[in-house]
Amino acid sequence: MARAGIEELLTPLLERAASVSDAGLALIDSLRSDDATVGTLPEATVFRLHLVATATYDSGILCLRAPETSLGSYVLLRGLLEAWSHLAFIADDAAGGDPRCRALRYERGAMREWSEVLKDAPVYYDKVTWQAEHTSKERDLDALWREHRCSGSPRTWRQVSSTLRALAKEPMMEWIPGVWRATSAAVHMYGVDFVLRSRGGETELVWALPSQRATWLAFLVAAYGYVTATAGAILSRGDSRIIQFHDSTRTFIEDDELNRILRREYDG
Repeated sequence: MARAGIEELLTPLLERAASVSDAGLALIDSLRSDDATVGTLPEATVFRLHLVATATYDSGILCLRAPETSLGSYVLLRGLLEAWSHLAFIADDAAGGDPRCRALRYERGAMREWSEVLKDAPVYYDKVTWQAEHTSKERDLDALWREHRCSGSPRTWRQVSSTLRALAKEPMMEWIPGVWRATSAAVHMYGVDFVLRSRGGETELVWALPSQRATWLAFLVAAYGYVTATAGAILSRGDSRIIQFHDSTRTFIEDDELNRILRREYDG
């Protein structure tokens, strides 16, 4: 199929996928307490994690609008998996403590990571202002830590893979380890094989085949669906609106046209 033809098929799917984040944001906003503040835990942490996941998801959908930028969506998918793992940790009562303390463990880990990043900031960066704000946030987190009598080590990106391995043991989640490793490889610039195709002894530049773009789209929607459903369950476990949202993402992934593209019927 010519490029113009595949774009006619993918564009409506991408438009539908873009509306998924609108529904996700609306759902999480509806589940938040009216009187919540930045110190309301785990709500504040869940909201911020979902917000950055939404920005990442929307960026991934934008990347898929052209073959030349589509690989970027796979790179961004890695971030969605990380956000999901942190939310799954906060939701996991077996991880120790209550959800407030697990959220604080994540927050303290994030603060530690940013402290390390600052060490290599450019000389022109305003480190004094940043450090003042950082110190103030640390004091607030320490106060909440003491107030809720929390214990446990800070959570950082180093714990992400173990959480994802645990999630992969759940029904229908066996795809997680492979996607995690592949997206990590793409982040490290090992994805050149995606942009090239060998046929008949010759190699051609394709940037991304229709089946690849459809695959990455399906994974983006699935990951964002799990991010949103997990965030929603922390805020209001068992709410029927969470199930409805998750069902809508599953319906998208099961779309007949999307799956025809996935099966390489339009790769040419």
